[in-house]
Amino acid sequence: MLKIGVQSKGILDSELLDLETGFERIKKAGFDCIDLNLDVFLKNSELYQGEMNRFFEQSMEELRQYFTSYQEGAEQYSLSWSQMHAPYPVWVLGREEQNRIMIETVTPKCLAIAGFLGIPYVVIHPFKMQYRQTCREERRQNLTFFKNLIQPAREHNVTICLENLYESVGGRLVEGVCSAPEEAVRYIDSLNEEAGEERFGFCLDTGHLNLVKRPPYETVLRLGRRIKILHLHENDGIEDLHQIPYTFGRKAGDGFDWEGMLAGLRETGYDGVLNFETFPSMNSFPESVKEEVLRTIAGIGRYFASRIEDAR
Repeated sequence: MLKIGVQSKGILDSELLDLETGFERIKKAGFDCIDLNLDVFLKNSELYQGEMNRFFEQSMEELRQYFTSYQEGAEQYSLSWSQMHAPYPVWVLGREEQNRIMIETVTPKCLAIAGFLGIPYVVIHPFKMQYRQTCREERRQNLTFFKNLIQPAREHNVTICLENLYESVGGRLVEGVCSAPEEAVRYIDSLNEEAGEERFGFCLDTGHLNLVKRPPYETVLRLGRRIKILHLHENDGIEDLHQIPYTFGRKAGDGFDWEGMLAGLRETGYDGVLNFETFPSMNSFPESVKEEVLRTIAGIGRYFASRIEDAR
């Protein structure tokens, strides 16, 4: 059976729960794995405003000490770390010093933390530059950035995953870097060729697919085995809401094409974790029903697993 995972955001960083209770809640809901959100320690809302806290200024010894409680909690509840999300954006127009710190300090330390915890995949957002500069410059700078991460990724036994992104331009959401599967394929294949091994993969985000109206089945087939991890969630096609699958329709078949998504994963032989990036659902529900919400998400994961595996 494919393993089921959920992101830590909204659970392990909850102001209402201590860390151990967060791990217990994830385990009791029926999950096998956790996606560690390092982006909660350096929030995107702050980075876009040019604000940086000092969390990643700590030495690696201090950071390892900090995350030892995470390691112990996962072990206590027999949960594994399936993936990590590094802080983003790494690059913001006009923020040269912030960008330098993100590139030279924050991102490499995320890879080291992943190595310490034994996390196999780390999502690192590519630079979003095409609507501010050019697609060519975006590709050039992204390739330079990711090539410089090959050695630390190898050192910490981590596979770096790029993600399909969108952008907000003129008051509407449009395709961003790696939205087109053909572009993602070019990035991953050229970076792996540079590395001389499979050191890069892809994180397919279903909510982002929905926002830019990319067909799930065809996208999965085009990316194929390059897909290593998933961000499973749904939205209304207008905002990146990160809600529970099947919650945007009046009848079966409405909303995101989950059957097409599952068929693509089945046909390409996906054998990774079915990971849910549904943290706002944890924020929007009352505390007294959050455990039921998590159990529902895990149940959807088991349904997804059966649809992928039973027809093989």
